[in-house]
Amino acid sequence: MQNITDTDEVKKKNKIVEKILSITKVSEVAEVKEIKNSAINTDDISTITPNTFDLTDPRTLRDFLKLHKIWTKKKFGQNFLQCRESLEHIVKLGELSAGERVVEVGPGHGVLTRELLQEGAIVNAVEIDPDVLPALSASTRQWKKNLTVDNCHVLDFNPPQGKYKFIANIPYHLTSPILRKFLIDTENKPTKLVMLVQKEVAEKIACKDEKNSLLSIMVKTFGTPSYAFTVTAEKFFPAPKVDSAVLVIDTFEKPLINIPSKIYFEMLFAGFSSPRKKLKNALMKRLMLTKSQVDPVFEELNLDHDCRAQNVTIPQWEAMTKVFFKDYLDKAK
Repeated sequence: MQNITDTDEVKKKNKIVEKILSITKVSEVAEVKEIKNSAINTDDISTITPNTFDLTDPRTLRDFLKLHKIWTKKKFGQNFLQCRESLEHIVKLGELSAGERVVEVGPGHGVLTRELLQEGAIVNAVEIDPDVLPALSASTRQWKKNLTVDNCHVLDFNPPQGKYKFIANIPYHLTSPILRKFLIDTENKPTKLVMLVQKEVAEKIACKDEKNSLLSIMVKTFGTPSYAFTVTAEKFFPAPKVDSAVLVIDTFEKPLINIPSKIYFEMLFAGFSSPRKKLKNALMKRLMLTKSQVDPVFEELNLDHDCRAQNVTIPQWEAMTKVFFKDYLDKAK
């Protein structure tokens, strides 16, 4: 009699396992939970991975969002990636090794988070929307020991100590603030950034030097940006109005400047305050300088008096900072 009971228990467990592994859409998850609750101890199957559970599949994604009562919020820039090929390419560009730490901003329901965790990464996710946290927890539960979630705004987040990488599908309206935070305001910078951003922004940042903008100069001072690949609008849910792209930034061990980053940024901000005007005029207006103060500096740096901000090199920006912000730099010592 004992053997028969044991056999029945094994058969019941096997049926549960088969059911979990055969999940093709998340609407079946509720049924699986009912089976689990009425059968064996859930700890026995807590480590089983449903191989067919793919949040890049449009139907699965919609079922999952519906199951967890998630509605995308425009104010948080929520556009969820639903392209398996793009997702795998992003993770590959991260060049991750098991045990590496990753900061992910805006994980949402966890489509990218799952892939990072499967690579063996230790993920610190930063999510401002509390409504998606249960879904994130559900989709990543088997790796919960390697996942930390901070429910806060990214600008209030304190980056981890030690080496880490930044890999994320970020809210596009926060691209500039995020880059400034992790490249300028943060002392411990990531070794690499892999970011899904608006296509036009990625093109501007990875542009040729003669077409530099405030953002591209800022990035190029702290690392080497490259345009990896395009991700068209229909590969997101909901589809944004513009195409996107993956931008990769390999940061330098030391920036190309030897002055405080924040003061350097103020110099850049002043220079690009009127990018279509002559740089000399923009500086005189923004920094309240006279022609007699600016002309000698331009002469010394071999700058054309009619040049614009985009024509200036990083060493020339540093040199101008040392002259025009001398008082601030002296105080910073």
